[in-house]
Amino acid sequence: MRTSSRYIELDARWGDRPCRICCPIDPSATLDAARLSAALKHTDTPLLAGYQLLHNELRIGSRLSDIVIEVLPEGQPLDRILSAGISAKDARRLAAEWIATAEALTEVPFAHRALSTSRIIVCADGGIALYGLHHGRIERSTDDHRAIVEITYAILQTAIPNATYPSVAELLATTDRTELCARLRAIAGEAKVRPAKRPTANLQLITRQLLDRVDFSNREWIGIVSEDRIAFREGDRYGYLDMLNNVIIEPQFTHVEPFHEGRAVAATDCGVGLINKQGEWIIAPEHEDICWSADYNIATIHNDHGWSLYDSLGRRISRYYDYLGECSDHRIAARTDDRWGYIDTHGCEVIALQYDDAFEYKNGRARVVLNGRPLEIDIDGLEVL
Repeated sequence: MRTSSRYIELDARWGDRPCRICCPIDPSATLDAARLSAALKHTDTPLLAGYQLLHNELRIGSRLSDIVIEVLPEGQPLDRILSAGISAKDARRLAAEWIATAEALTEVPFAHRALSTSRIIVCADGGIALYGLHHGRIERSTDDHRAIVEITYAILQTAIPNATYPSVAELLATTDRTELCARLRAIAGEAKVRPAKRPTANLQLITRQLLDRVDFSNREWIGIVSEDRIAFREGDRYGYLDMLNNVIIEPQFTHVEPFHEGRAVAATDCGVGLINKQGEWIIAPEHEDICWSADYNIATIHNDHGWSLYDSLGRRISRYYDYLGECSDHRIAARTDDRWGYIDTHGCEVIALQYDDAFEYKNGRARVVLNGRPLEIDIDGLEVL
């Protein structure tokens, strides 16, 4: 099971198909899911996972909640494929398939708005499909352009680490998706291994070779390597190993996530918290939900008091809100009493809670609704005309 600031997600089976069951945990998430489900009813494409909203199908205490079923094609998430390693030939083929998918999405049209390698399925037939569609919109947009470039580079750099590429900013100078994809095709076709200026270690290869020499057959299950820690399961509890199969953190958790910037989300029977690489609690396991944003070294936390922001040392740095969104461009959408605004990564309210609705920042811009009027604001809250 995974949690974010807006959904609880669980992998399952829907008949004979893999699926993801998603439970919105915020009223705005429920509304977004309903809008998207209605829009996708008129869209028939293999590029997107099946997306169906079931009304009042889940009981949480005395409350009924909607659930979303994302029916997935048979295949593997792209991030798992890349972490296992691929050849240069496979990397170019996969990059070409990904670029073709990105271009085809303009014909649907669909903007995902939260693309990453963990939200892409490489299907058994070699095609590609997107899931985790909750932030998406049926529209033509440049919102995904940065992610399209970064994912292409991630695929190529897995197998061709020393190649040189144009900067992301240079490619984003074009707002035309077809032109962007044409440039990426040329880059993928020309990518070649170039000698590094000095000898460098391929850490991914070294890690893989080391793990190949270590016997993990005594473990029921192990996860991926994250900052030289490997999650493992013993019975119904999880802990962490080092890369030599030594137990570093005893199995004591009901749920664990990979380490990022020295921190990992972990849960016990009492609640969810944040640990360091020695297994010490940075944030005590007494909360309902934690979303650790390693890029900003902050944690968004939900408990009985509401939503608040914590720093990497476990200190609460904001007041409580009815809801906090995900951090982007150092801004976090915040809601209290049905009014939306933004706080920064220090927990300070930098844009007053005045809007009917507010969305995540992308490239220094965010869409908001003020007195029923949609508009776009910059990082300081000024309207962009």
